[in-house]
Amino acid sequence: MVAQVAAMVAEWQPVVERYAKQGNRHLAGRVALLCGLFGLFLLTAVWFGAEPLPRSAWQELGLATEAPVLRRVYARDAEALDRIFADNDYRLAAVMNGAPVPRLSVTALPRDMESIADSEARKRLFLRSLLPLVLQANAELSRARAKVISALDARAAGRLGATDALWLDSVAEWYGAAPGDAADLLSRIDAVPPSLALAQAAQESGWGTSRFAIRANALFGQRSWGDGAEGLKPAAAERRDFKVRGFPDLMSAVRAYLHNLNSHRAYQDLRQRRARARALGTPLHALNLVGGLKSYSEEGQSYVLALSELITSNDLQALDGVTLSPRR
Repeated sequence: MVAQVAAMVAEWQPVVERYAKQGNRHLAGRVALLCGLFGLFLLTAVWFGAEPLPRSAWQELGLATEAPVLRRVYARDAEALDRIFADNDYRLAAVMNGAPVPRLSVTALPRDMESIADSEARKRLFLRSLLPLVLQANAELSRARAKVISALDARAAGRLGATDALWLDSVAEWYGAAPGDAADLLSRIDAVPPSLALAQAAQESGWGTSRFAIRANALFGQRSWGDGAEGLKPAAAERRDFKVRGFPDLMSAVRAYLHNLNSHRAYQDLRQRRARARALGTPLHALNLVGGLKSYSEEGQSYVLALSELITSNDLQALDGVTLSPRR
């Protein structure tokens, strides 16, 4: 920003001086001085007054990587997005057979998702858009979990520094863990099978066709409450005190969804199921964890059954073992 202001001042100063000399040569020096002072004022204002871009809690706590690990891509329509995937040799069948997932971060779903006549083609486009985001968010959780385990071990050994202790307390507070309860904290900082995340996104957004998904990157139906709630109002809702929460991009929606499952008291059953699997050393199984999501929807057990059917009928568990392509 500073460089842009400086370039702008440098570009326009000769022009102002030229016109000033033509009108009154005695004023040329004064105009040049005023231009220089004005430019200095702008540079000072930008340097001291500009605020940094807001950082998410994931970044503040060091749970998200600072350097970009996915290449952000945006496509105006489904055809353009499909071309991007083709250019990167990104095919769902190949991924299910062991090919790595390209490191692409689709910022928003195409606005014409609903107009894709072939429902299977729409599903493939939707899954390919979200899969790298879920894998990246899970990788961030795995790194955070490893860091928390190291901090807990250091605390148990009496060698945890003050800065790391403060960080550990902040993470515990953000996840809503009981103070000093290491088991509770570790049950909250963990990954979710991609098949489960993809199934919920598909169920809640109508495979990316809902108004909330297209206009607000809202894939998981998360709500914000109160008069000052931000987001989109449902067209027909019995209660008027909530909105469907919107996000700046799809990656933010995925991270918020995972934090919701890992922190809200309504999903303690899911976290306990996952913790038991970790204790037994068994892989996380979506069809087991989905039973802990009865409270995610007012439909309760019917919602769980719908998710289970969606996972099995679309063979989503074939995506649970896939990995992102190596970083270059």
